[in-house]
Amino acid sequence: MHASAFSYSLTRPYPFRWLTPVVTLGFVLFLALFSAINYMSNGYQLVVVQSANPNATVQDNPWMRHWPSFLTSKVQPTCQTVNLALGSEWFTNQTAMTYTLTDVWQPEGGGAGAGYGVAPSLTYSSNVIEDCRVNSVEVDYAAMDRTAIQMAYSEYGAVVRTYTTCSVIGVNGTTNFNLTNEYDYVPSDLSFSGLYSFLGTNFLSRNQTRKSSLWWGESLMSMYWSFSSAKMQTIRENQTAYNQPAIRKGTLYFYPNDDVKITNMTDPRFFECNFRFVVDKGQGAYDFLMPSTYGEYSNYTSLSNLIASQAYPNIWQEADVLAKAAYSTVLTDLGQVDARSNILTDPGLLSYYTANFSEARHNIANAYPGPADQQYGTMNSGPLGTTPSVISTKYICQVPQRKPAGMLFWSIAVADLVFLQALWFIFRFGVDTLFLRRHPERNYCEGCMEQPRTTSSMYREVSPGPTLRCGKEDAEVEMGGLRPSARSRESGRSGSHLRSISQQRLIGPESMDIGGRRNEY
Repeated sequence: MHASAFSYSLTRPYPFRWLTPVVTLGFVLFLALFSAINYMSNGYQLVVVQSANPNATVQDNPWMRHWPSFLTSKVQPTCQTVNLALGSEWFTNQTAMTYTLTDVWQPEGGGAGAGYGVAPSLTYSSNVIEDCRVNSVEVDYAAMDRTAIQMAYSEYGAVVRTYTTCSVIGVNGTTNFNLTNEYDYVPSDLSFSGLYSFLGTNFLSRNQTRKSSLWWGESLMSMYWSFSSAKMQTIRENQTAYNQPAIRKGTLYFYPNDDVKITNMTDPRFFECNFRFVVDKGQGAYDFLMPSTYGEYSNYTSLSNLIASQAYPNIWQEADVLAKAAYSTVLTDLGQVDARSNILTDPGLLSYYTANFSEARHNIANAYPGPADQQYGTMNSGPLGTTPSVISTKYICQVPQRKPAGMLFWSIAVADLVFLQALWFIFRFGVDTLFLRRHPERNYCEGCMEQPRTTSSMYREVSPGPTLRCGKEDAEVEMGGLRPSARSRESGRSGSHLRSISQQRLIGPESMDIGGRRNEY
């Protein structure tokens, strides 16, 4: 019979009544446990998505946070940070105005304020914009250097620039950055089709109820843009009517008066104002108007002095309101809830600055402002206020997604088999080690335990019981313990008979033993 190089083990059942139900119950329980573990660790795969709100994307999978981290570490949702390069344009989640990033730096000691550690980009991950301060507001008036379409709306135009410093707190600590916002109600790329209607430029969206403050901020800025531009044109026309040199363009630079720290925006001392106006004298000759034109330089940077003296050109009051409207709108759009002064979050201030809307509406050119054209409180709108803002941008995120049903089933099944096989090996090893040390005879198979074992060439051990079939021969089990085998008894009888015949003549019967051996005694 051929003997293969491979072999198999003989087994016998465990002699415990409780083993079968315990193993069955344990199999069911561990199968459920292993399936749950494998589902958590292998049931999901990461897929790449784009998200505008990384915090919400991560929070959309709350069950992941309650599972053991060592099982779900590879499928936790994550979002990468974005790098906003210098010169890039962006807007906030308020979706009002657009900003240009001009400077980024790390302050010394990690606190807010000027410092060093200039960076080429802003590393950002949906951090709340904090500690914003409007450093200055510039209003540039211009006449002849504009396009024909712009002059069709208003012969004089204005560009309002706001310069702001803010900070965010991220993984690298506090990061400061500078922003510039530019507002021109009649931009150079405007279509002629909007004539005699509300243009709705520069603001990305508007909502009269949910974003009421920004809705009124746009109304203030467009109204005083149209009003002050029309007044500059009237001043120019009056000068040229009397053959006097007229102002061709001018810049007003408004900055907060930190010396007195005025918090009431109705106070004309809230802003200080520096300015330059270019007076066209004809024949290529120009003249300039500046604070020193009227007297002591520091006296005529005081906006309250300029308004009181009605210094030429007497545009100070209208330009001041336009600058304050831009100041308040930027702070609202950047989500500065605790701003010390803000027209758009104070119903009393807003009512004060919109009281002359009806008058201003009748002193404009073809650029019709809006969306509000009446005083605050006379039109339906939502509550004033703002909420914290974040930069609106797209993030690359990896989120867990459940595998297809077929793939999920096979991945869990294969993993369960591996775990169950390991568990069965550990169980057998433990039971066999503990049980067989106490009962070493259990190492033999049942047939081997009942098979007679030969103790010598003449005798065999006979175990009680019925006939045992072992191998190819049948052995009859005899009762009585150890007995000479049949062949031994027959051989013994024959040898004894032969020896007794041949040796009886030589020795006496007293010197012989039963088996024919000599008696030494």
